[in-house]
Amino acid sequence: MVSTLSILSMVFTLLICFLLPLGLAIYFFKKERIYIGAIFIGALIFTVSQLMTRIPLLQWLGSQEWFMQMSTNTLFLTLFLALTAALFEETGRLLGFRFLLKNRLEWKNGIAFGIGHGGFEAIVIVGLANINNIVFSFLINSGQSDKLAAGLPPETYTYVFDQLTNNSPALFLIGGLERIMTIVIHIALSLVVLYGVMNRKYIYWLYAVLLHTLLNSPVILMENYGIWVVEAILFVMFIAALVFIVKSRKWFTDGTF
Repeated sequence: MVSTLSILSMVFTLLICFLLPLGLAIYFFKKERIYIGAIFIGALIFTVSQLMTRIPLLQWLGSQEWFMQMSTNTLFLTLFLALTAALFEETGRLLGFRFLLKNRLEWKNGIAFGIGHGGFEAIVIVGLANINNIVFSFLINSGQSDKLAAGLPPETYTYVFDQLTNNSPALFLIGGLERIMTIVIHIALSLVVLYGVMNRKYIYWLYAVLLHTLLNSPVILMENYGIWVVEAILFVMFIAALVFIVKSRKWFTDGTF
């Protein structure tokens, strides 16, 4: 059986993934009159840089024997995934601001871009997965796990069943809390790249790449120190991102960081 608390945690995470980006978009539209198109451009950039480019490339690499051998090294794999995510996404931001939003380069539209980028990532990567998890949980709890087994390969069914029935509710809750933090961090990274484009200081693209790599790297600590250490590091980055977003408005106005 999947516990009621686990299902409620999945529902919480699902609502965060869909409602937080929508709420932020409405709030900043009313308060700042953001350009709504910037939100969709942010989502488009995530789609192109990750779903259409990086992830297919990783799938191809995963079929190459030399890469499979190198991937047995956890440190290499973690840093490779972190760096490629940073390179593809931050380059996408750079191109998005440089060519698609070149006539709307303002602090408020950097916020909008980050909402679109981070929000769409939350929906696609976490939100849709939680919809599946909730449906699977109800099938298991209603004694219809045979329907679940019929639709999945045996090893996948065993993995899904074990994850849903044995994991702590807190692990399902973490997904929603992570999305809150990462959406804010995506907004901050968008502002870093935007500042570089506005002032033709493309070194800020490199800063964003390094910061994004740093954001994704602590996962390597999970094996030895547990998930809560990783979440604590992410929380520190989230607080720093919040402070940066608030203070950056004045910096954009003054033209100095």
